[in-house]
Amino acid sequence: MRNFTKIFCVFFSILMVVSLAACSFTQQYSYKTDDTELPIGVYIYNLYSAYNQAQSFAQQSDKYDSEAGTYDGQKSFLKMEITDDDKKTATADEWILEKADEYTKNILAVYHEFNELGCTIDEATESGYKAQAQEYWDHGPYYQYGEQYANPYSDIFEPLGVGFDSFYIATFYTSAMQEKVFDALYGATGTQAVSDKELTDFFTKNYVSYKFFNVNLYTTESQATKDEEGNDTTEDVDVPLSDNEIQDYKAAFGNYANDINGGASFDDVVKEYMDKYSVENDPSQSGVEVLDDSSIGENIVKKLKELKDGSADTLVIGDETDDSASDVLYLIYREPIENQISAYIEDTAQRETVLQKMKQDDLTDFLDEVAGSLGITKSSAVGGYTPKRIEDLTK
Repeated sequence: MRNFTKIFCVFFSILMVVSLAACSFTQQYSYKTDDTELPIGVYIYNLYSAYNQAQSFAQQSDKYDSEAGTYDGQKSFLKMEITDDDKKTATADEWILEKADEYTKNILAVYHEFNELGCTIDEATESGYKAQAQEYWDHGPYYQYGEQYANPYSDIFEPLGVGFDSFYIATFYTSAMQEKVFDALYGATGTQAVSDKELTDFFTKNYVSYKFFNVNLYTTESQATKDEEGNDTTEDVDVPLSDNEIQDYKAAFGNYANDINGGASFDDVVKEYMDKYSVENDPSQSGVEVLDDSSIGENIVKKLKELKDGSADTLVIGDETDDSASDVLYLIYREPIENQISAYIEDTAQRETVLQKMKQDDLTDFLDEVAGSLGITKSSAVGGYTPKRIEDLTK
């Protein structure tokens, strides 16, 4: 199931629409077009999602006091100005309402395109998604790891007024149907199919292939101390290696970087390091990704951006709060991205991942345009569901 991070939309087959239409006389709709209407629970789910997103942006602000749990001195963040990932600034409550409206309208836009493009979803696939949704609803996403991790989504959403059907539509079925629309637009036989050359050009311009390994320039030792009540205890303390040991590692890593820049392979350098320092298991890590979306750490990302394809360098990352007692030395190599073209463009699964990265913003823009042309009607009942109501019910 693809994870489209910027799109919260859903669309459903004709049978599902007929089912929803049959129920529309007994439950309040939220948004509708001439042939489709969504239950109020779908809007509430989107409002809740937008509320949590806005709260995460508020918590990134200097005005958020994590210790006191206050925002600019207030318990509620709703009147606080936030800035989202697209650098858009608004008060939190305005942002939440705008996003919930956008997400719900996108549901109708995707449903429209699903029909226009002649998409279908087979019964077995739908049954699988529904079973997984039911598992989350009854037990939560981590129940598979043990009963102690049970956190039923029903406990979260039912008090808000979201039933299982609305939860299912707004989440699992959304993703399944959205994937069909995406493939019908940009897949190999899509109306806007992307060629291998276009995808390769995007891949080589936007992705970085990297490898690195590291060594701690410190050891962790247990030292005697006393707790708050004066009792003897121990605590783990990071102690820097000797100056000679640190200089030895830095000299070796510098030589490894020079060897790679002189034509040696990264794998040969790793083997040399393992032999020299009696390291039994390969310590290297690797990845192929868009650096701006990476979670490998800002210092490593910065270094990779400085490097040219095929080059290597060393980097020391330390904790500035403890006089560099916890320094870590890295050897970082930026592999020529062309080496990964076969693995990422010719492999079906990886190709789809790159295609999604390439086209997800285009899909968002397209759905926004479709939503603006559909003549969507919003129920007056929507106004009764506000960010403040979500906040009050989730405290």
